Amino acid sequence: MLRLLLLILLSPVLLLLFLARLLGFGRSYIESLPEGHPEMARAVAEARATLPEFRRLLATPEPGMANFALKVRFPVEGGSEHCWVGNLEPRGTGFIGKLDNHPKHLRELRLGSTVDVAEDAITDWAYSKDGVYCGHYTTKILLPRMSKRMRRQVEAVYGWSKPKTT
Repeated sequence: MLRLLLLILLSPVLLLLFLARLLGFGRSYIESLPEGHPEMARAVAEARATLPEFRRLLATPEPGMANFALKVRFPVEGGSEHCWVGNLEPRGTGFIGKLDNHPKHLRELRLGSTVDVAEDAITDWAYSKDGVYCGHYTTKILLPRMSKRMRRQVEAVYGWSKPKTT
């Protein structure tokens, strides 16, 4: 009887957990390329070259701008891990902010951890304007390598989907 009562009470929670897993929530979709990949190196160089414009817009955002974030390279054993950092505040030549994603190899950090960002560790930047994301140079390099389903999800979230014509 107690088991049946527990099952009835937990059923909605279990169903929600099952649906969330089925839809991909809680999964880590990390697309990556080998260190030094030429296309990725060009994307990082472009992001770094345009960083002064990002700084200017962060300091004085135009109407409709939000969600300012930086993609940051963190050293890990055997290479590096790149994570998005938001809630940014300029600090000298760098920034301070909070991790916007779950790191895979940074054991001491988690989603929401406060981190210092050195300018030379920045590999990309992004912000949204009226629901469309700007920047995301490295993300755009990864798009063709994503599954069709994942690519559609990313394009929809970032406002890059092409409207269907009828």
